[in-house]
Amino acid sequence: MQANRWLLVAVLFAGAVVGAGGIIGSVAVNRYTSTDAFCTSCHTMAMQAADPFFLKSVHRSNKEGVRPRCGDCHIPKSNWFIETYTHASSGARDVFVEATHDFSDPKVWEVRRVTLAEEVRAQMHAQDSVTCRSCHEVSAIHPTSDDGKKSHALLLQGGVTCVDCHVNIVHPAAQAAAQAPAPAAK
Repeated sequence: MQANRWLLVAVLFAGAVVGAGGIIGSVAVNRYTSTDAFCTSCHTMAMQAADPFFLKSVHRSNKEGVRPRCGDCHIPKSNWFIETYTHASSGARDVFVEATHDFSDPKVWEVRRVTLAEEVRAQMHAQDSVTCRSCHEVSAIHPTSDDGKKSHALLLQGGVTCVDCHVNIVHPAAQAAAQAPAPAAK
C-alpha cells in the first residue's frame, strides 16, 4: 500500500515536470517565432519588411521609438493555449503555402495578399482586436474628430472593434489584381 502511494506521487511529480517543461519550452518557441528576424526569414515576408509603406508606418517609425514585432500584431497573447495554437496552425499553413507556391512574381504575391488581408481582418475582428488592445488602452485614446469620438464611444461599449476603422496602417492596402495569374505550385 505504501509503495502505491510513492508510485502515485512519483508519477504525479514526473507529469508535473514534463508539463511544466512543455509549457516553458512552448513559451520560448512562441517568443522566438514572434520576432521580426524569424517572421522575415521567408522571401515574401522579407519583401513586406522592406516595403516603404511598412517602414514609414506609425508602428515602425514613430517619435516614441515604439516598434512592435510582427507577432505583437498577428499573434494574440491573451492566454498560452490561444498563442500556441495560433503559432502552430498559422505557422504550418504559412510553411505549406510558401513551400508549394512561387510568390516571386509581384502580381502573384498581390493576389495572395488580398486573401491574407481579408483573413487577418476577419480574425482580428472575431478576436475583438485583442492584439491592438494589448498595447493601446482604449479609455486613454482621445480622438479629436467628431467621428472619431463617436467611434471610440462605440468601441468602449463593444459596438465596434479597432479594425473596423483602422485598416492598412502598417501594410499597404492589398489590391485585387483581376488580371494576375493564379499562384503557381512549385
